[in-house]
Amino acid sequence: MRDRAFGKAAVVKAPAAMYAALGDAARSSAAGSRGRGFEKLRELLDDAASYARRRRNFERNQTRKFAASRLDLEALQPVLAGRLPLVVRANRSSDILAALRLARTLKLRLIIEGGTEAWLVAKQLAAAKVPVICNPIHNLPWSFERIHVVNDLPARLATAGVRVAISTLGDAANARNLRQLAGIAVARGMTKAQALAAVTTAPADIFGVRNRGRLRAGDAADVVVWSGDPFELSSKVDAIIVGGTPQTTRTRQTRLFERYRKLP
Repeated sequence: MRDRAFGKAAVVKAPAAMYAALGDAARSSAAGSRGRGFEKLRELLDDAASYARRRRNFERNQTRKFAASRLDLEALQPVLAGRLPLVVRANRSSDILAALRLARTLKLRLIIEGGTEAWLVAKQLAAAKVPVICNPIHNLPWSFERIHVVNDLPARLATAGVRVAISTLGDAANARNLRQLAGIAVARGMTKAQALAAVTTAPADIFGVRNRGRLRAGDAADVVVWSGDPFELSSKVDAIIVGGTPQTTRTRQTRLFERYRKLP
């Protein structure tokens, strides 16, 4: 895939991670049982490990039936080998602890996504060096797995020593609001340095992309220059540099503004 606007590859790493879910997000595939959802994930990973040890027997149809197809079992091998992180969407603290135990047992590179109640187990996350990807505005208890939601989740995690990345959590249409989310995190206790890292260096480091997220010689020269504090909504973009090449700051929105401003 190529980004025609910038004339270079838009995908910087593929695959970046394997994705799983626990809690409410997994109940539909586990007959409504939270515990069964976790056991199905454990069974899948155990079967992938067994498949790796018994490939020849599998090809000869001399193994029991596994929980997934051969292609799926093969796709999980980089996860079991620690080359690819496993992103687990989990919000309840008990689900996060279950994911931590699983990662410790199988020696997985774990990343928690969502993590509404992650602050309750922040010490365990920090000790295991497991990062959390969260959205600062997911702060309402709209389900039973979010009863202990707080307004300052990113700040609490960062204070406890957890690596935090701020994200719209799959809502690509609202990626343009990322700096606003970082600003909200600052308003609720995160330092500006922590918030800036949460949308730059932290995501790059979490997914093992070493040439992005910071300004240093040899890295991808992707830079945005703002008129003021980038976390303030009143700031505007003064310059955009992608791969060392200056880009236009005109967008569809600015073109529409110019067009309709000149109407009689």
